[in-house]
Amino acid sequence: MNRKQSRHRISTLDSIVWTENTMLVALLFATASVAAPVTATARVYSIFEIQYTTEPDGRSPLEGQVVDCLGGVVTHKFAGGKPKLTLQDPNHPSAWGAIQVKDGLAGAPLFHEVSIGDWVTLSNVYVEEFRGNTTLQCLPDNNPTLTIVSRDNPLPEPLVVMPDQIASPVEDSLGDWYVATHKAEKYEHMRLKVVKVTVGAMNLGKAADNYVLQSVPDSNEPPASCWATDYMNADTTDDYHPSVSAGQRFCRVEGILEQYTNTREGWDYYQLVTTGTRDLSVSQTADLDDDCDVDFLDFGLFAEGWLADCTAEAGTCGRADLDEDRSVRIDDLAQLAEHWLDGRFIKHRGDHDGPPDKLE
Repeated sequence: MNRKQSRHRISTLDSIVWTENTMLVALLFATASVAAPVTATARVYSIFEIQYTTEPDGRSPLEGQVVDCLGGVVTHKFAGGKPKLTLQDPNHPSAWGAIQVKDGLAGAPLFHEVSIGDWVTLSNVYVEEFRGNTTLQCLPDNNPTLTIVSRDNPLPEPLVVMPDQIASPVEDSLGDWYVATHKAEKYEHMRLKVVKVTVGAMNLGKAADNYVLQSVPDSNEPPASCWATDYMNADTTDDYHPSVSAGQRFCRVEGILEQYTNTREGWDYYQLVTTGTRDLSVSQTADLDDDCDVDFLDFGLFAEGWLADCTAEAGTCGRADLDEDRSVRIDDLAQLAEHWLDGRFIKHRGDHDGPPDKLE
């Protein structure tokens, strides 16, 4: 064999070895890709992102999907037929900030695990629209989990709204009841408060347990109304809380906003759902003139009693002795300041209807 032949043979062998090595490396990469696939991380959504919608009927853009949720503070628990929680994210106090969670697992372990005030997150929950409400369903097939992030969180303050921001439904010629618009959708499951209202008609709605809350007309505000119900009220054994009766005036009514939609039976309305006696107040602390708010008229009456003798014999301090220590001093003034403008409707800032990526 001459040198040329020898070099050719070595070159051929090198080519064979290189080819085999290349195939081996390729095979190893292929095997590795099969044995260890790249797993995509599921996106976690805020309540705002799940709830926010531009659909006229209020449907979530994530309807029908299984998602993870950053969650919020548990504001209420209700056993009912299928146990449900209400979560609210205090980072979105003016709109699209709350959602309902239903525990469909046997024995409702997720429901029983949490307490009001817990901040919880959720994974593998199904986004469903049920009777008009966007709901996170915990279903066995999806292996849902709930994590308690922290406990004993303060509940988000109820958002003060006018009754017409919830808006009563209107009866049509067929006897069906429908809201004119779904502008209240952004408040779904949020804690709300209406002030200076009187109970009107009762025995309304699908379960005949709704009642009208009619605003007490001011000189510069037209009357407005919304529907309320006590079916989730822990202090109610009948259709209505004992304090609810036609003509009853409340300085404030608080609750969680729900929707009930069943167009086959002629219903589509929102209802403010009270949860306890504390949600129904017939008086307002520091309201000295009995008009359900605390303003300069009350301050004037308070000033009349300032430093007055509050003994039974003198009786000159009126109702300005707020802490009932028989004197009108700085502690009483502190109470007046604490409740200043309570009961007055003040339009809240940031009634935001924009998409999540536009929110400040």
